[in-house]
Amino acid sequence: MAAMTEARRRTKRAQRGETVDPDDQPVSTSVSSTLTTFVDRPLQSAPRWPADPDPDRAPVRRYQHRLPTSVKNDFVGMARGPLLHGELLYRDIADSVGLSWQLLAACDWMQCQARPRYSPVHGEKLGARNQDGTIYWSRSEALGQCAVELVYLADAVYGIDLTTELQLSVADLARVFAAFRWGALLKRHRTSAMEFPYSVAGLTVQHMNMRWPNIGDPNTPDKPGARFRKPFGAVPIVLSLHYPATV
Repeated sequence: MAAMTEARRRTKRAQRGETVDPDDQPVSTSVSSTLTTFVDRPLQSAPRWPADPDPDRAPVRRYQHRLPTSVKNDFVGMARGPLLHGELLYRDIADSVGLSWQLLAACDWMQCQARPRYSPVHGEKLGARNQDGTIYWSRSEALGQCAVELVYLADAVYGIDLTTELQLSVADLARVFAAFRWGALLKRHRTSAMEFPYSVAGLTVQHMNMRWPNIGDPNTPDKPGARFRKPFGAVPIVLSLHYPATV
């Protein structure tokens, strides 16, 4: 109860524009349940016009992804159909917060395999009460909560502004989903998000058969050191949906 009270206090401070220490962000068994009050915050569209090109800036290189054949086959056989079926819904909700729809789609798959009667917030059935007392009755409501959490946590933990960055690097994409799943734990334990299977499993041959980072922290929502059971993580999904990632 004390932890939840403190979390709500931090959330209200963030809503008022006060500084929030990212290392103080708690982590739930799924995504950060401490941000549930953000669902009451009006979702604001953000301008997404690209800045004028800087002649002194090095040209951006597009990431040329070559997913392992087995990962491509698994994505096509398992995820592509449901995710493309929901594309219009993802776009509508993601646009309301200035987020790229592919990131929200990847979140939906990683949390609940984009099943129509499930919420991607905790992977629970729609209408079920979560441990923090929240209930999501519709897919739109649950996806809206995830969209807000993706934006908030990426900025709070890693300083990544998803509402202005049109093309994230693969490493930053990995950090976004690491923050969404584990909050600031990886940053606190000096662990790269490129070792976080929820983000990058299946990205290359070297990213196959991964395990959850073996860090000594009692707040990890997944068992440290245990094998990651899914065939691919969030970043391969985003890339497979033609997000223009950079190197």
